[in-house]
Amino acid sequence: MSSDFQTPSDSIRPPIDAQPPSSGPVEPSSARKSRAGLLFWGIISGCLVGLIGLTVLMAVLGSVTGSTRGADWTFVPGSRIAVVPIEGEILDARDTIEAIHRYERNPAVKAIVIRINSPGGAVAPSQEIYEEIRKVRQRSGKRFVASMDSVAASGGYYIAAACDQIVANPGTITGSIGVIMQWMNVEDLVRWAKLRPETITAGVMKDAGSPYRELSPSERAYFQTIAEQLHGQFIRAVTAGRSGRISQAEVTRIADGRVFTGEEAKRLKLVDSLGNLDDAVKIASGLAGLSHVPSTIYPRRRGAGLLDLLTHSEDTQSALQRIFERGKARFMYRW
Repeated sequence: MSSDFQTPSDSIRPPIDAQPPSSGPVEPSSARKSRAGLLFWGIISGCLVGLIGLTVLMAVLGSVTGSTRGADWTFVPGSRIAVVPIEGEILDARDTIEAIHRYERNPAVKAIVIRINSPGGAVAPSQEIYEEIRKVRQRSGKRFVASMDSVAASGGYYIAAACDQIVANPGTITGSIGVIMQWMNVEDLVRWAKLRPETITAGVMKDAGSPYRELSPSERAYFQTIAEQLHGQFIRAVTAGRSGRISQAEVTRIADGRVFTGEEAKRLKLVDSLGNLDDAVKIASGLAGLSHVPSTIYPRRRGAGLLDLLTHSEDTQSALQRIFERGKARFMYRW
């Protein structure tokens, strides 16, 4: 028998030297997936621990430095005094009321300081903020202190009157308890430009206050009646807010639109004490029953969002639009 004879199985078996070298036991794919999952969750857990540690560190630093401007946190260790600023002309109450509501719900906030630097503004927003301060005071028991900056006149003073205490600088301009309605009569200008405005109305008084013609005597009396009503509301609001410190007769006597310095306003009992923002914070701490003066927190500044851009909110109006808006006749609590 020939030695070259091969069985069928031998013909398909690869040569010994063609086999791949062994490199130890092969790791199952399930084990590799398990290790990858552990690594992923380990990274996530580490990030969460680091974030919590950073939050605690920032809270501790805030309590040490005595101020956390712009933080507006819900979780803060210890007590806080919230400062809600009202700056510029008062045309909308939304942001101020939202801030007051957040601090009402925040258990760390023991009192709220309303920091006012405003000549006043529209009637309704001033009244809304005033009423909300009084409601929150009654509902939550938290104390409010008004701190007057350079100007806190007319609608600015209207809001301050809702607080438990009012603190003004000696040189603060305040008061101006009155109502104003202004618009520009452009009748002669329109005639010079050979323009002819057309107006269609249903109702005798619908176009009263039109800038294209003079007021009739009946229209003037009509607007004067509304102004007197709003003036009476202002006097009653100040009397209610300052109850026990000044009478309605005393308010009426000085409610002729005059402004006063903070020093004179204290003598007239329109404000309670003279001092700056720090003094107001100290007074708020005392009213809240705190044995020490805690740090302060401020609301975040609200930026214009997509909805504001789409709805043309006050913040996104052009300068030209605002000029035209000011040309409209409307009643204002404004100095």
